[in-house]
Amino acid sequence: MLATHTPAPLLQTFWQNTARILSGWGWVLPALMLALLLRGITIYLFTYPTGPDYGLHLLFTRQVLETGSLPEFSANYQLGEATWPLLPGGPLIFGLVAAVSASPVFDLVHIVMIFSLIECIGTFALAQQIFKRSDAAIIATLITAILPLFVDMMTWAGYPNLIAVSLFPACFTVWLRYWEHPNGRNLALLTIVLCGTAYIHHISTLWLALAFSSFSLVMLFPKPAETLRRLLPIAIACLLVGLPILLSGVQLIQEQNAGTVLTTATRFDDTRVTWEIWARVITPMGLLLLVGGTAAFLTSQSVSRASKVLIGAYLGITLLLMFGWVIGLRFYYTRALYFLSIPIALGTAAFVLRWQNLWLRALCVVVFTLTLGISATTQAHTASRYFEIVTPDIIEAAEWLKNFSTPSDVIVTGTFLGFQLPHLLDRPQIAALTPDLISNAEILPIAADGISIMMGLSDMDAAIERRSVDFIVVRTRTPDIPDPARSRQVMTVHPRLRLVFRNSDVLIYEVR
Repeated sequence: MLATHTPAPLLQTFWQNTARILSGWGWVLPALMLALLLRGITIYLFTYPTGPDYGLHLLFTRQVLETGSLPEFSANYQLGEATWPLLPGGPLIFGLVAAVSASPVFDLVHIVMIFSLIECIGTFALAQQIFKRSDAAIIATLITAILPLFVDMMTWAGYPNLIAVSLFPACFTVWLRYWEHPNGRNLALLTIVLCGTAYIHHISTLWLALAFSSFSLVMLFPKPAETLRRLLPIAIACLLVGLPILLSGVQLIQEQNAGTVLTTATRFDDTRVTWEIWARVITPMGLLLLVGGTAAFLTSQSVSRASKVLIGAYLGITLLLMFGWVIGLRFYYTRALYFLSIPIALGTAAFVLRWQNLWLRALCVVVFTLTLGISATTQAHTASRYFEIVTPDIIEAAEWLKNFSTPSDVIVTGTFLGFQLPHLLDRPQIAALTPDLISNAEILPIAADGISIMMGLSDMDAAIERRSVDFIVVRTRTPDIPDPARSRQVMTVHPRLRLVFRNSDVLIYEVR
């Protein structure tokens, strides 16, 4: 008799628990859908995903799959003389999925959308951890889903950076949980999350390291003994588990001479943050939410000191690198804009919660959502069109070059195709890059020769001879770097160049 009636209360308990979970997490579903819709524009509304950057990440992945080891130098890109200035975690994610699924790497770019969901769920967990209430977590998650900065990053295909940033909320959540309850389970989880995230992208790893180091220094002052009891297990565990990552990071710093770059590299001066760039990536509303939200967050009585110090340290590091030229710090300044999502999302939640009237809170959320959502939608459409690089005609041109050139023929391209053609065409190539787009300084002379050739500068002929150039590829439409219109004029009048291929996207000239 007991066995007959036992399942009933178990089933009832199951449904009660499910309903309780959905009552909080169920509200996250609209945010997840918005994130997929807005960021998916760059993936699913075009024949191929937009953006130049993922081309080199796919090239790295292909080299890993072909050789079974991490490559030191790039194949094809910049004549194969460029070292890889990155931590390999991002491309390895694509490689792992390709190896397991036996699918071409080029067909797996869309898996980056999974991390949009991970980021939104992580933001919900982080806000829940900080505010201890679901309404704040829902607001923060909704803002994260519609921030234009993520859509902008998707358009130019900064996928490894995007993947790493999407894991930041999880890192912060687990860090704060460990700080509140420093037990073995939380320590193990924190170690895994931190080490895994640190291996994905070098700039993102720099952010994490600086943010947590700043947090640790601030927390040491009032209670040094208690703080050290928490920090030492983290340091030991991360050192043991993440030693290979640490060694890779140290090697990367040495190879790229990072200290000198941060203090003397003037090639990043043109990347200073302007109002035009801020309005496009963050929007004016984003600025209001950042300033007002930060003030509301840091003065909130319900937020713990540890949470305030962690988010404050992270925001401080971001602002320092964003406006580093003021103190002589050299950096790709506009890149810092893409690390503002967590302060904006949490700040918005804190700001909305300051209003006691529920209708006023709802009105604020609607206004913020519509303003940011419209900006994100516009940005997704405009920037995606701008960064539509790989098309069926580009694939056709790569196939033509494969058939009508030899494996040793050197090919010169503009910047955007220079990121994509290396994984589409197995030929030594020179990408014409301006100095601010170059991370590894050893390729500056090669890129400068590419610029001279594409722009028809005074040393164009010398550069063609110096690099033994055989073909030059020019886009038929803007944008590109250098300007394709100027490149076409240069190639048309040059006596040594002959047009051998054309379609609606590409012109190919042969050097005679």
